Amino acid sequence: MVLPAIIILFSIILDQITKIVAQNNLLNNEEITAIPHILGFTYVKNEGAAFGIFSDSRWVFMVFSTVAIAVMFYVLIKDKKRHPLFIISLSMLIGGGIGNMIDRIFRGYVIDFFKFLFVKFAVFNVADCFVTIGAVLLSIYLIFIFDDKSESSETTEDNIEKCNVSDNNSKNNNNSDAES
Repeated sequence: MVLPAIIILFSIILDQITKIVAQNNLLNNEEITAIPHILGFTYVKNEGAAFGIFSDSRWVFMVFSTVAIAVMFYVLIKDKKRHPLFIISLSMLIGGGIGNMIDRIFRGYVIDFFKFLFVKFAVFNVADCFVTIGAVLLSIYLIFIFDDKSESSETTEDNIEKCNVSDNNSKNNNNSDAES
């Protein structure tokens, strides 16, 4: 559980630090170009969900986000024997979700500041990056690595072996009872 804790804490801390820096340095500026024609910085108050959707339904989205984060935490804690990619992806999703949830709770909006200049796209933040990368990694895990059949066959094989051992013990006990 050390790796998930590090990823979650790192993503939350990095997200909050960058939002404070953005608020302190971008609030009164229109836009700062970091990489010409590629990346800029601008300060945006996002009162909704991703890309500003559901701005009138803030509490519904907060409840949904809280439930999703809680379920991911539960899965992460409950199933410690999962593939490292699954653990990393869930940790990134949790950390990014918490980073934006902190803003929603304490500010009433999420601070976004990264802006692509080469395409018309939503302004986003570090937490959004963690959520996006976590979702992509989780998709890769589910498509290419996760194998429900092999996991269930291992469980079935383990259960069969346990049953065989149990049956042999029962037979041995019955034989010793008969000999007595």
